[in-house]
Amino acid sequence: MTNIVLHVTYTCLPGKAEDFVRALKERDLQARVRAEDGCLQYDYYISCEAPDTVLLLEKWRDAAALDVHSRQPHMAEIAACKEGRVLQTVVERYE
Repeated sequence: MTNIVLHVTYTCLPGKAEDFVRALKERDLQARVRAEDGCLQYDYYISCEAPDTVLLLEKWRDAAALDVHSRQPHMAEIAACKEGRVLQTVVERYE
């Protein structure tokens, strides 16, 4: 069994990084994802050097858990939080 680690980099519109993270917290999305079976880490960080950049560190027990995560209804809510706030999303996957 191999853990899956994702580094998700969100490039936000100028001044929107904190608003993006706040929108996620208001909807309790971080806690909901952390409660998923197989979620080992799910943490957002705002860059000190690039304040319009948010990094999400995810760690999953295995590919099956990540697959189930990707099909959760709250993924649409995360996408809605990105609207008007996030310009680009880059996902790096490590196994």
